[in-house]
Amino acid sequence: MWKPADSVSFTKNFTRGDNMAYLLKDHALDALKLPENWSSNPEKIAREILKLDDRTPVAAEILSASVDSRRGTPRIILSMRVESDKLAQTPVEEFLEYQPRMPDIPENTALKNPLVIGTGPAGIFGAYILALAGCRPVIIDRGQPVSERVSAYEKFLKTRELDTASNLLIGEGGAGTFSDGKLYTGTKDFRAAWVKRILVDCGAPEEIIWQKRAHVGSDNLAVTAENLRKKIIELGGTFLFNTEVADLITENSRCTGVVTAAGERITAPAVLFAPGLGGRELVRKILDKVDWSLKPFQTGCRIEHPQHLIDRAMYHTSRPASLGAAEYHLVSRRYPRHTATFCMCPGGEVVNATAWEKRSISNGMSLFARAEEFANSCLICTFNPGELGGITGIDEFFRKTESACFLAGGGDYTLPAQDAAAFLRGENGLKNSRTPSKCGIVPGRIDNIVPKELFNALASAVREFDRRIPGFIRNGKFIGVESCVSSPVRILRDRETMECSLAGLYCAGEGCGLAGGIISAACDGIRCAGEMIKKG
Repeated sequence: MWKPADSVSFTKNFTRGDNMAYLLKDHALDALKLPENWSSNPEKIAREILKLDDRTPVAAEILSASVDSRRGTPRIILSMRVESDKLAQTPVEEFLEYQPRMPDIPENTALKNPLVIGTGPAGIFGAYILALAGCRPVIIDRGQPVSERVSAYEKFLKTRELDTASNLLIGEGGAGTFSDGKLYTGTKDFRAAWVKRILVDCGAPEEIIWQKRAHVGSDNLAVTAENLRKKIIELGGTFLFNTEVADLITENSRCTGVVTAAGERITAPAVLFAPGLGGRELVRKILDKVDWSLKPFQTGCRIEHPQHLIDRAMYHTSRPASLGAAEYHLVSRRYPRHTATFCMCPGGEVVNATAWEKRSISNGMSLFARAEEFANSCLICTFNPGELGGITGIDEFFRKTESACFLAGGGDYTLPAQDAAAFLRGENGLKNSRTPSKCGIVPGRIDNIVPKELFNALASAVREFDRRIPGFIRNGKFIGVESCVSSPVRILRDRETMECSLAGLYCAGEGCGLAGGIISAACDGIRCAGEMIKKG
């Protein structure tokens, strides 16, 4: 008999029992004919699709929904679970792809008070698993709790004085807390659905469970980060904010804790190391203690467009009431260095997400409503590590481009911007300075900031993208340089035990080159925590 996963309530409406469950799969609805709040009444949708009388008792739940506008009129592709004594039962197996399954957590573990470094998705979900297992983890973060991070960012916007320990890159929730909270990923990890359920339990919108391209929104992410911390504390976890880790403690070829910047030694039976992309210096510091390798990494520039341009290009009409702000994903393979859009933020703003003084790093952020006038995304290109002469050359590349971006913005963390057409011509130009970006923009020569290889790839890509979205060049403007996309370093670990070459150390997440995005990083932290518990 089909039934929901442990601790998961799929719906409050189902009362008749699983023997009447019916799967309505991949049904196409005309988005132009649906009202704005169509998803709030799934029973009405189910009756209309199945041609059931209004008096027929029905309970319905949306299992998945995506938008398909490839053939003109946008359609919503919908799958639903429906209960009614007028419908036949669907075989159990057909429901399995929609069923979140809780990760296995060993009980009565001998592991007590392990350390978790970082409160981004990898660290916080790893800590949650450890707390559920009764391990009473100690979670350390260089930054502040999320509410204080918000205050620190607001102060930064007013004073332009950067707090290097509390900003959009560092602090509770990690960099993802101030992004768009996109949850779509290519991972097939069964833990992904469970991660979404926990986010909903902590305050994220219910829609993220069934949306194929779900996003939480930065306004909701701050709430979920705080509530997840509270859950961990209730389970016996301890948080040490404003505590910078300076190095690892090693004894007899084993990691036995950390040393803080204040000189305090904190020992532990095992350490989950998830510093995020803001932990560059700390990752570099431990490289002499672990096996690691260089890997390809991405960097690029933000580009901003009026949202109505994207809506019309994607929906082939003005935005229907039933749909949110349109998004796009584009890839150019014409130039030897492939270019793709990344972290697209419909109805969002470009932010300065730097964690380093006198450097500027662009990023995108959207609230859940995605209601801003402009859309933005990053156009990223992949660099092979050998091109830049190893880790020293790569870090110098970051320093040089981020510093140049800072200076081009006027030296106060305002971001430089350049019309896409001017970028291609190699000249000054910012015809439209309107932007929702709260850090502000000023005219700047992005084409002079980026290296020649990146300029050539971006120039080739925008010309191709302009053919797919007419007006992409004419209405677009580049804003800043985005260098915190992925790590050029990968910490090596055992595929089965998840342990690094240094015993007792478990590295996870984006900063260690082992994940990319909220969901994959969270799943990575969960896997590491499970193996830590298993080893005891």
